[in-house]
Amino acid sequence: MTLDTYQIKIAEKKELDIRNENLIEVLKFYILFSDVTELSFFEYNYELNNFIYNFSVNKDENFIKEIESNDVYKNDITVVLEEDDTIYGMIAFDNFPGTSEVIKDLFKKTVELLNKRFKLQSELLSQESKLDIFIISDKFSNGFADKISKSLNILLNANIYIKETISSIINQLKEKTKKSIIIYTVNDESILDIDKNILEGLNEFLIVIGPSDYNLSLFCGHLNVYNYLSKDEFLPEQLKNIIEELMHQVQNKYINKNKIIAVAGISGGVGTTTISMNMANILAKKNSDKNILYIDLSSTKAISNLFLEQNPLPSKTIIDLVNSDQYDIELNLEHGLVRIRENFYSINGIQKHIDSDFLEQDVFIEKFLEYISRISEKFNFIIIDTGEATASALNSTIYDISNELWILTEMSLPHISKLKTFFSLMRRAGLKEKLTFLVNRYDSANAISVADVSSILNTTNEDNLNFDFKIPNDYATLGHCWNYCELATETYPKSIFVKKLEEILLDRNFFKEDIQLNNNKSSWFNFFK
Repeated sequence: MTLDTYQIKIAEKKELDIRNENLIEVLKFYILFSDVTELSFFEYNYELNNFIYNFSVNKDENFIKEIESNDVYKNDITVVLEEDDTIYGMIAFDNFPGTSEVIKDLFKKTVELLNKRFKLQSELLSQESKLDIFIISDKFSNGFADKISKSLNILLNANIYIKETISSIINQLKEKTKKSIIIYTVNDESILDIDKNILEGLNEFLIVIGPSDYNLSLFCGHLNVYNYLSKDEFLPEQLKNIIEELMHQVQNKYINKNKIIAVAGISGGVGTTTISMNMANILAKKNSDKNILYIDLSSTKAISNLFLEQNPLPSKTIIDLVNSDQYDIELNLEHGLVRIRENFYSINGIQKHIDSDFLEQDVFIEKFLEYISRISEKFNFIIIDTGEATASALNSTIYDISNELWILTEMSLPHISKLKTFFSLMRRAGLKEKLTFLVNRYDSANAISVADVSSILNTTNEDNLNFDFKIPNDYATLGHCWNYCELATETYPKSIFVKKLEEILLDRNFFKEDIQLNNNKSSWFNFFK
């Protein structure tokens, strides 16, 4: 972002704040010129197709923003504010405001103000975009797909497309930064079977509408299908409710169970970056309702940008991001944060060796702590690739703030000896309970057996190293990925390496193994992750 562009964005943000204040002042006039004693404003959310509570104003001119439920307007008199098919919001009055010329002018002024506010939000926050719904149908369900499209056009404010194949929209889905909904209308599993490999790698919400067939519904469950609906019991309103529920999940995905996981290698070259990048990618794929952040904090020239975004020389790195003092995701995208997919982000590591000294300065560490503290509210998992495990000021700080500390090693005597020393340091620092040890390439030809480690190092019970997980040597996969800067989880999702990583993350309860089957009155089968 150039300085001019940045200044324009800041000016737009200030103007939006002024418009929000003007809106509150205008709404106070309704109370002044009518019998209304309290009113509430609800902004219209196009993705959720619903009115979301913003604030209330009462006769004492108090500004209130404490009501959490939309039920606040159920017994009130409501007026929807719209113009040219664009819905801006709704006002809920506790009394009828009347139809005087003053009130009519107020409504007109309110709509004009909301129109300007809406345009600012569209430019600054991209809130004008609608939800995209793609309907894929087999040759027997074209008529049914057309009926669904017409029904959803009435019930939802969304862009709805009917497509013959999922492959025709793959590029479109990859380019989007927001999640879409894909609906299959089928008579059997043939089209789903053809698209199986594509669907398994998608990060979109999938819904299938088909016959009342238990085996077909189970087949859908293995394809990350969120919901299976029976044609026999299908109602358009039912599908609308499911879609709204999905969009609520997207909006409310920032839960409090956020985890910060630091990954460190006992020495360079043990696979820290390879494992942490692929681990982050798995978490993003397996937890479509959660946000994942990967941070490259390598103290040497970072390479994760080559694998994650195919960018050999990013213009911004973590130093620029931390120094920007910005904690908004959209603004961070201009300073070193990268959006890999809708729920997967990364932060570019340093690209110059001379920058490694700055990483250890107190000013950077303090700003980094502040950034993590503020941005962690937006991410469910933060994976920090610290490079080599050291007791530097920066690494020690990261170990302290992390929920878990994963240490990677190989089963060679130099690695194990160094690991014992590092383990003793962590134990004295009171971080023993955070440690998880992973052995990479444990089945290599010259690897020491786990059973021999204690006797070779002559460790006491207190110093015993418990190797929690072992990752086999999968050079056939990782050798190719390294040469071509590809993620194994993208190029070889069925490889031994990827399967083992998935087992480790599943064992840590970082995602659920199977989509659970639930019966209810509104659908044949529902699959929830």
